[in-house]
Amino acid sequence: MEVATPLRYPPGREAPPARGIPPGREAPPARGIPPGREAAPARERLPAAQPPSGRQPPPAGPRKPSRSRLPSLTGLRIFGSVAVVLCHIGHGFASAPSLTVAEAYGYAGVSFFFMLSGFVLTWSDTAQTARRFWWLRFARIWPLQFLLMAFAYTAIASHVKSPGPLGHVLELLLLQAWDPDNPTYAGGNGVTWSLSVEMFFYLVFPFAIVALRRLRGRGLAVTAAVTLGLMAVLPLIVAQAGVDTHSNLYYWLFFVFPPYRFGEFLLGMLLARAMVLGLRIPAPAGTALVAAAGVGGLTWVMTSFTVRTGIPFVRPLVALLAIPFFAALLCSSATRDTQPGGWWLGSAPLRRLGDWSFALYLIHAPAMVFTDRFGWWDNPGGPLGLAYLLAFLALVLAASAALHYLVEKPVEGRLRRIPVGKQRRRQFWRHLPAA
Repeated sequence: MEVATPLRYPPGREAPPARGIPPGREAPPARGIPPGREAAPARERLPAAQPPSGRQPPPAGPRKPSRSRLPSLTGLRIFGSVAVVLCHIGHGFASAPSLTVAEAYGYAGVSFFFMLSGFVLTWSDTAQTARRFWWLRFARIWPLQFLLMAFAYTAIASHVKSPGPLGHVLELLLLQAWDPDNPTYAGGNGVTWSLSVEMFFYLVFPFAIVALRRLRGRGLAVTAAVTLGLMAVLPLIVAQAGVDTHSNLYYWLFFVFPPYRFGEFLLGMLLARAMVLGLRIPAPAGTALVAAAGVGGLTWVMTSFTVRTGIPFVRPLVALLAIPFFAALLCSSATRDTQPGGWWLGSAPLRRLGDWSFALYLIHAPAMVFTDRFGWWDNPGGPLGLAYLLAFLALVLAASAALHYLVEKPVEGRLRRIPVGKQRRRQFWRHLPAA
């Protein structure tokens, strides 16, 4: 052990007194040590544990994937909305059979929205109470649909289906999708049946997400396979039981009935959960482009078959054929959003259109009925029909923007500030007896 060398001073010069202690006074004893006792020797620091010779310490575990915002999914919303708009009003502007049939298959956009909804809610899952979640979802979709429901039953009441008193109550509560009667689930502003289905998804989500958090790779894959299997088998069983695949009952069971449509929402949840656990799509921009081309190719195949034979594809089959492309589009777009740098699907103009898409979805059918009363959209077909269609889309987009900024956004903001369900969760497990 080495001994410290004392400081040396020039001859005739003494060391200066300790700083802060006047000459003639002794330094006080160390604080906290009684007089007459010596300070304990300082503890020697033990050397850090070293791995056995020839081995390196294990590397740090992988960082959890960050849940960044997904602007591309907002941009994708406008394409789904336009597909549904063309399904409902496209035939009023086109005369070519192939074009009207292709537009009619735009109802597959509803499947995309259901998957997108499950994906986004799971990706952005936070530890909020179920009551708070339900309130925020109510604030998101109910006010605007109520306004347009009132418009449908006043300004264009003679041109829409009337569901009767019970149907009005069901539509007000967004429960109309549970009634198989067509004037009930399609009455008034007919597209709101899908919001009734969404409300069921929101009701189930706080419970489904708890179970989903327990799943890893294999569990997610098995759940997805079982879900797809049930979605494929149930329509076959019902058809074999003698239900006509073009009847209203079959349509309601496999296009409107909320528990069946929950399969698409669940698939979106499973995809988002896989991405939370680290799934990433290689070359996401190229994959998204291939997926979009796949949707276009599928539409062309179905359109060609229907024009040639006169037989439309049944709706559950269309959804099952489109789901793989929608899944690839969602995952590849989300993967691209987690990477540095922006891309066109997440650009500001597309995000803005995506923000307006909910209002566009709700207003297009009432706007078509209202303006058609004045003979604005006499179907000329050809280039003039296309010009009329673009004019109508510009009109409803402008109306959608106005509804978004003047009604949807401010009313939702006010409702969100109401502290419904904000109380802290009761940690009941602390009160359980010890095992």
